Amino acid sequence: MRNLNIAALLVLALLCPSVYAEESSAPLPNWLDPSERIQKSLSETSPKTPPPPDFRLTAEYEPAGAVVVGWAGYTDMLSAIARAVTGPGGAKLWAAAGPESIAGVPAESYSRINIKVNSVWSRDYGPFGISASQGKAAIVDTVYRHYQYRTSDDAAPGNIGRIKGLDVYGTDLVLDGGNVLVDSAGNLFMTVRTYAWNSGMSRDQVDSALKRYFNVKNIYTFDYAGYPGEPADGTGHIDMFMKLLNDHTVLISLADTEPFKSNSEKALAFFRDRQAPDGEPYKIITVKGWAKSGTWYTYTNSLIVNNVAVIPSYSGSAQDNAAAKEAYEAGMRGVTVVQVPSDSSIKAGGSIHCVTQVIPKASNLSLTVAPEFTGTSGTGEPVYEDVALTSPGDAALEPGERALGQLVLQAAPGQ
Repeated sequence: MRNLNIAALLVLALLCPSVYAEESSAPLPNWLDPSERIQKSLSETSPKTPPPPDFRLTAEYEPAGAVVVGWAGYTDMLSAIARAVTGPGGAKLWAAAGPESIAGVPAESYSRINIKVNSVWSRDYGPFGISASQGKAAIVDTVYRHYQYRTSDDAAPGNIGRIKGLDVYGTDLVLDGGNVLVDSAGNLFMTVRTYAWNSGMSRDQVDSALKRYFNVKNIYTFDYAGYPGEPADGTGHIDMFMKLLNDHTVLISLADTEPFKSNSEKALAFFRDRQAPDGEPYKIITVKGWAKSGTWYTYTNSLIVNNVAVIPSYSGSAQDNAAAKEAYEAGMRGVTVVQVPSDSSIKAGGSIHCVTQVIPKASNLSLTVAPEFTGTSGTGEPVYEDVALTSPGDAALEPGERALGQLVLQAAPGQ
């Protein structure tokens, strides 16, 4: 949903034809807005090198070494996320275009990455992963769905990799990280939106590429709210209504109004009576989601970093915020839940998950010196300088499920 002041944006576009989020008091939304102009074609995207066969995307609940954010708006929210990541989360914080320091974040846990970004939606710039045999973190650079317009965002994964000394691989698939959920057993969950972005390929070709580049065995697809038309949440990403809490627990956002209601219920039905990778039935937890004034409010758009769940909270929704916290505590044993106000970003189509990307914990994250990307030369080649870097609804319920306010649990045997 697009809760936008179109007239104001059109005036802004006329005055500033190349507006970037970091230069504006109005950060770019998760969808395109009228101020943006086409910058390049798909044929102008960087060449991609396939990852090695053992490369895989890691589940978000596997050990994390760092979290990446793009500092292009929502400063209070990003600062709160940074404190949660580097405090109880025990990970580093890498901020693309970030400030020199962040209040409450230890200097040894913070690294500013000197690159340009257009928007805060770092989850969507490109997934990251790990080489299983070498235990080394690396980056898979997909084509960002706004590649034509947000060229700095599309280039961010490669630039981050060069700065941090990480191998960068890639695929020509158009894919947002917000539409990718993986477990540690090789299962990938996404909405059919991915096929629309890659309409020049068949579904089998898209699936084959995902399996090849991300080393996944099974791909499970879901509709999005508003399918087959324009996504009602503005993105059509799976993280707007679903979250894997571990290999056998899934959190699903349920709503009382369409098109969100039926979409969530179809997702709920998918996991019922389905075995998780451990051979037991999935544990299903649901939490409230709702649409109001053109905005879809969801608690599944969260970040998991080393058994800390950083989840959104919304003003005027104290009871729902408390129920969401309870849901995560019920689904993740021993979890620490940190709630971060997300009223502003959710109106632009995303929350905590959308503005963060996880770098897996690996031996090659303990860099002390690496080349810092500072721009491009006249030939378009990157220019570096050596600098010191920081080290590393009850009607949907079935028998056997029980409601706890807005929370629903379906426990596997022995849970």
